[in-house]
Amino acid sequence: MNGSIVKVPLLSVRGLTLTLRPKEITLVSDVSFDVGHGKVLGVVGESGCGKSVTALSLLRITHPSIAPSAGEILFNGEDILKADARRMRQIRGGEIAMIFQEPMTSLNPVFTVGDQIIEAMQAHQQIGKKAARAAAIEMLDHVGIPSPAQRMDAFPHQMSGGMRQRVMIAMALACKPKLLIADEPTTALDVTIQAQIIELLRRLGREFGMAIILVTHDLGVVADIADDVIIMYAGRVIERSSAADLFRRPRHPYTEGLLRSVPPLNTDVERLSTIPGTVPLPYAMPTGCRFADRCPDVRAPCRTFDPPLISVEGGHQTACIREVNYQTAQAAEAHT
Repeated sequence: MNGSIVKVPLLSVRGLTLTLRPKEITLVSDVSFDVGHGKVLGVVGESGCGKSVTALSLLRITHPSIAPSAGEILFNGEDILKADARRMRQIRGGEIAMIFQEPMTSLNPVFTVGDQIIEAMQAHQQIGKKAARAAAIEMLDHVGIPSPAQRMDAFPHQMSGGMRQRVMIAMALACKPKLLIADEPTTALDVTIQAQIIELLRRLGREFGMAIILVTHDLGVVADIADDVIIMYAGRVIERSSAADLFRRPRHPYTEGLLRSVPPLNTDVERLSTIPGTVPLPYAMPTGCRFADRCPDVRAPCRTFDPPLISVEGGHQTACIREVNYQTAQAAEAHT
């Protein structure tokens, strides 16, 4: 048989738009990205840029007032937005798992960590409690928790922040999901524990053949683990590329500002670079480019024209007018 086989991404998000009802305020606009089998996608941006609500929408666990008004979320070719409640219960935890920002609020304080892992396993697998307990102990050992059999009977408050995060990872991986969504998994952890958690995710991703979506504001974490990156700002994707290409040559002023704000390892600096201003609120988006008021390279057309994502080199895409011909950008937007 001639011809190459086109490999379909594990997850393909196309034109996702999330709206706050009943006020009909757009929170996330026309977001698109792919996650390949076994690949790591970094989703980067400041607080309020829409990255966490986008991640939550992939499992349809956003607040009831937030609903998709356009787009598709294709998981193994199946549109999750069209799945019924029974199917979504199978997907959540069983095929797509999520690690939330703060394990102390995500773990139930009145149940032991072992009982919570066992409950997650029994919800998605035909497994008895004895076998589930043995599997849970094995999983705790897998994520690096010492004396896992004894730790099974511990309550969340009896464990350190790093250990609780490992429990969350163990619970998420208990059913061998195809995709793991990690929403700021290193928040509130010291730098040593952060490095351990990221290395753990990288190792487990390889061992399980699992894809990962890493939601973070930390570009250093992304540089360590991600294959591809999307940069979000004010509810939309403004840059998308491989991680190597993004760090080698960022194409959007916002991305450049994020990279400048990372402290250098080999140089002492008295003052870190910052991006002036704040992310615009969803109900008060400016006309034109959403980053224009904070951009050091703002131009007259930026005040009236919001450029779409356009390929500038290879698979690298950016939504910045300085990278593309103005008329070409207008024509591309008119056809979307």
